Amino acid sequence: MLKALKYIAAAIMVPSRLPGYSTRHRQGVMPPREPQPSSTAQIANGDNRTEEKPLKNRPKASNLRQQKLPAWQPILTASTVIPTVIAVGIVFIPIGIALFIASDSVEEKRIDYTDCNSVCSITFQLDEDYTGDVYLYYYLENFYQNHRRYVKSRSDRQYLGNLNEVGDCDPFDKDKATGLPIAPCGAIANSIFNDTFEIYYTPPNMIEQRVPTTVDGVLWDVDNDRKFKNPPIPEGKKLSVMLFAGTVPPPNWKIRPCENGGFKNVDFIVWMRTAALPNFRKLWRLVSRTDSFTNGLPRGQYRLKIDNNYPVKSFGGRKEFIISTTSWAGGKNNFLGIAYLVVGSLAIVLGVVFIIIHIKFGHSMNELSNVSAGHH
Repeated sequence: MLKALKYIAAAIMVPSRLPGYSTRHRQGVMPPREPQPSSTAQIANGDNRTEEKPLKNRPKASNLRQQKLPAWQPILTASTVIPTVIAVGIVFIPIGIALFIASDSVEEKRIDYTDCNSVCSITFQLDEDYTGDVYLYYYLENFYQNHRRYVKSRSDRQYLGNLNEVGDCDPFDKDKATGLPIAPCGAIANSIFNDTFEIYYTPPNMIEQRVPTTVDGVLWDVDNDRKFKNPPIPEGKKLSVMLFAGTVPPPNWKIRPCENGGFKNVDFIVWMRTAALPNFRKLWRLVSRTDSFTNGLPRGQYRLKIDNNYPVKSFGGRKEFIISTTSWAGGKNNFLGIAYLVVGSLAIVLGVVFIIIHIKFGHSMNELSNVSAGHH
């Protein structure tokens, strides 16, 4: 009896000694389960073979997707930075000088006619020969062609010859009285610049002659060929009022579109390319290099006749007529040349400053290696 009680007490104190009780049960570990298929789902087929199910979102094992492309990172040291900064200055300064000289070689005459009456004549003098191609511009000041609502008020579909397409042209899409579509529609078309100019030259023989002008070279090819087209003209016919039947001209237009080239009107196409700044110039004509003007405009006395139709005083603007030549760098504009000179000079100065700092406070590679060795 005593031996039986001792056996039971021992079994209670050490449960692992009970029959069928293992150490795994004592530690709270669950018995092993049968292996389950992984996330890649090994599926057994009829031949007792398994195939791996491809993951849908797994990226391809390419160098680009796995970010294993070779990379290069420059190490900026005094021996690389200082020569580079000085080289930038050496390159920029000659470019700036060349641009400044090219801009300075351009001849330009500006004639302000803001206070001109409806029709007026202004006499002016050219002190130098304007050789080569001579460009005639009009200049507007304080006119915001970049206003968002102004820029959006147009219909490119209509300008391709579809007269009834007046979307986005509000408030100049349809005539309020008749309900007919406006052609060309939009605020840009309605505000077209309509001053006209004539130039007369008085040679030494004192017989005044008119300077011939041409529209050849005024338009961009993309505007002339792709963006503006008249309605289809029947074979053997010319542009007439019948092509624009059922439409009305913009309120500020004095003549109908068909009387001045329709949508292919040079002045209209030039005006429709809006300017980014409130002070801008637009190309009006080129001097035709014929008769006495094969080499351009000779020096001498000229007279500018202006038909002043475009009001600018209501918004505090000004108007100018500009006669200009060009160079290999474009028109007269000193900004680019000055910018190159300033950047180049600044680079040279910074290079010299870096050299002085490096000499006074820099460390050689031997010194740096000694410092590293001392830390070890």
